[in-house]
Amino acid sequence: DRILAATAGDAGKAALDWQLIDALQSREEFNRELIETVGEDEDGLYNAIDFRDYLLATRHLPVGGKDKVGVIVARGMILDGEQHSGLVGGDTLADLLRQARLDDDIKAVVLRVDSEGGSAFASEIIRQQLLELQAADKPVVVSMGSIAASGGYWISANADEVWATPATITGSIGIFGAFPTVEESLSKLGVHTDGVGTTQMADAFRIDRALSPAVASAIQSSINAGYKRFLGVVASGREMPEADVDKIAQGQIWAGSDAQRNGLVDQLGGLDDAIRAAAALAKLTNYTEESIKPPVSPQELLLGRLTGVEQTLSRIVGGVFERELGAPRGLATSSALASFKPLLREWQRLSLWNDPRSTYVFCGDCARL
Repeated sequence: DRILAATAGDAGKAALDWQLIDALQSREEFNRELIETVGEDEDGLYNAIDFRDYLLATRHLPVGGKDKVGVIVARGMILDGEQHSGLVGGDTLADLLRQARLDDDIKAVVLRVDSEGGSAFASEIIRQQLLELQAADKPVVVSMGSIAASGGYWISANADEVWATPATITGSIGIFGAFPTVEESLSKLGVHTDGVGTTQMADAFRIDRALSPAVASAIQSSINAGYKRFLGVVASGREMPEADVDKIAQGQIWAGSDAQRNGLVDQLGGLDDAIRAAAALAKLTNYTEESIKPPVSPQELLLGRLTGVEQTLSRIVGGVFERELGAPRGLATSSALASFKPLLREWQRLSLWNDPRSTYVFCGDCARL
């Protein structure tokens, strides 16, 4: 305060007085002085070179070429259709993989997987696009983040190489079906439903009625077929007998180092290691990396600016607890959050599940780690 008060709040003048800088100049003054020192370019600016160009010119960096290794990130729960950032949409990610396949400059792809899984249908949509990439002679290398389990492993199994860190949680090769209904909750509120249908499937997917035996049987059949399919995907991708895959499947989760020992992972390393491996598989020595991601929509830009929602919810819920329980403010707020957060988290997760066949390859244990 004393230093700034001496210059009436002029921070630049204060820095000059204390010899932290040599001079105060406008941009034009700075430009003219540098022109006197290093010369002028055709645009009337001082001669300069970008630091990357300098490093290239002095051979401190490998020369970048036209060939590229594309990097695509699959982070979050895998859901059907198009999804926003933070979730893996089957159609959204498939479009990015198709974009990489059709780009002649992209010679190999690294898929960075950080997902506990989700929709079995969406996972298969993604896997099929990865197979199309390989059919186009573009190697695919998977780099696993903290979690790449269940559906996250489904989309990884057919990669040319799978990389993980020793602490990566992977595996969880299993499948389950879910169709939430609320008839018991409604019954407690005194709400009941009835009706007449022309077939036993007429009210098959009404959430206000118990799941009918016919629908339950159909979902169970899908689960059995889905698990068999999952085993086949892994057996084919990892070149292992299906019986051996079954021994390490059954929903079991593995750390990356253990997954390497049982054949689910090829190498231990990070994203940079995976990128180098992809370049080697494509026989590239002169290449650059390119992040392939969907454009940010106006809605996502807006949502990104809407911060403080959780704090607002905390104040509202905490206020209710204070009024109803007469608890001190801090205690009421913390109690409210402790009570509601797990419920809200589970409800948000369940409300997102949209697999068309209600079958999921999701690692529930991973979500609690």
